[in-house]
Amino acid sequence: MNSFTYALRQSLPRASNLQKTFLRHESSSRRHTKALRLHPHPSMKITPNSPQTDHIVYNPPSSASNPLVTPTLFLPKDDARRELLAAAPKPAPETAESQGLPPPVRPPYEKTYHLTPTDMKEIRRLRNTDPARWNRTELAKKFNCSSLFIGMVCQASEQRIAEMAARVEKVKSRWGSKRAAARQDRQRRRAGWGGADGL
Repeated sequence: MNSFTYALRQSLPRASNLQKTFLRHESSSRRHTKALRLHPHPSMKITPNSPQTDHIVYNPPSSASNPLVTPTLFLPKDDARRELLAAAPKPAPETAESQGLPPPVRPPYEKTYHLTPTDMKEIRRLRNTDPARWNRTELAKKFNCSSLFIGMVCQASEQRIAEMAARVEKVKSRWGSKRAAARQDRQRRRAGWGGADGL
């Protein structure tokens, strides 16, 4: 023990000299239910004069209404406030530019049907010659179309499908028990999307 620690201990009062006080804390869940046990407001209580059937509850505002916002429906036809309301500036209609929306992820486009039968033959040829190099994404970039359309034009060969399945199985073999159980639960939930019996 160094000299600083020793001097600090000597300057502090003994624990027996300190006055012991006990504080009770509301550390149970009862404090929540007790705080929520509020009596209803007197205006909401049912009295003998209350109507016995469904009715409209009129709850007026706490302050007087502003004459500038009085609806024209409640104004007489010869009231001067009608002219004031008509001359008041109207808010501009909200558009996409005025709302300050973020820019779109990709620019809007229209579908184009520009591929010819010769282009489709070329897509099939490239996919069959080198499926690893010419996958759906690369073919979609080359021919300026969607990868969904590439999948409709040609499908991968059986060998390529087997290679991809083997790659997926290799990844699954490195999963732990928790991840494997989570994926099985996800497949089970997805099977029940069709209905109660999973069909």
